[in-house]
Amino acid sequence: MSAVKRFTGLFDRVKAPLSKFSSVTSGPKDEELITAAIQRVEVEGEDQLPSGALEDSEQVYRRLMRRLDWQLKNSGITVEELVRTYPKEVTSLLLFKSYEVTKKKKKLAVTFRDRLIESGFKSIQPGLWILPPNRMAPGLDSQDSLKIWFRQRMAKSVSKAVDYVFPFISVVDLKKVVSERRGIRKLPTARTLFGVLSVEEVVPPSHMYATMKARGLGIREVILAGDIPFLASAFAEKEDIEGIHTNELEIARRLRYATGASGINLEDMANLGPETIAKALDGFVAHPRDFSQRLIVEAQYWMRFLGGTVPS
Repeated sequence: MSAVKRFTGLFDRVKAPLSKFSSVTSGPKDEELITAAIQRVEVEGEDQLPSGALEDSEQVYRRLMRRLDWQLKNSGITVEELVRTYPKEVTSLLLFKSYEVTKKKKKLAVTFRDRLIESGFKSIQPGLWILPPNRMAPGLDSQDSLKIWFRQRMAKSVSKAVDYVFPFISVVDLKKVVSERRGIRKLPTARTLFGVLSVEEVVPPSHMYATMKARGLGIREVILAGDIPFLASAFAEKEDIEGIHTNELEIARRLRYATGASGINLEDMANLGPETIAKALDGFVAHPRDFSQRLIVEAQYWMRFLGGTVPS
């Protein structure tokens, strides 16, 4: 069964968590736009996933947020803001290694640093590590469970010839953590806990989308804006998307110059000629002409989906 077919009836099963973001304005509802956005993308290997693997709301939002990746990064939403506004605990594992030395003069096959990186930990400062909330193992809610986890998951793989000291290993709720910094350049030893984590690592994708939407960056607004990164994400290679991201301002300047308009929206994209768009993308994507034609196809699809008209 194809990935698209598996979405038939999906939002009937997850209507409550998805419909809370729906717009009351006319036209397709938010969940309908999300479904359409997901269906426009071919995901390599997805048909080989077990049946039902994508049939929950967080999987749906995760796929949506991949398409809105650039908009999320440009939104100015911070890790700390997501943590503070999330209604539940945001738990993470924090540990500090102050000492590690081998008693034998031979190269170790595995060090604690190796194990920490393999397990998904991120370095805050020398010796201080954090496991992102989305990598947290269940059941780490007591001293005994932490000891068992450390001995089985970390120390067991490290040579017995190693002496070490971990002054603390603790599960923390990031909502109760604060950090302070002022007048310090971005040095490896001057990062805060919130500066190490990425937004994708701290809260579920549905909360990321809700936060974007509260700032006026919901799926409807992104589509109506004729956002090139979003339209291109349905078909473009990673290298071309990066080229657009890096040169977004120059592409917008070229389009404004060519059209005389102060900005280009979805309707404009659907009605522009491929030559105009190709010139704006020249030097930034591998095949500007073909790329521009695909962009126009995407823009026209969304114009029809939203009830607008497109050139015949």
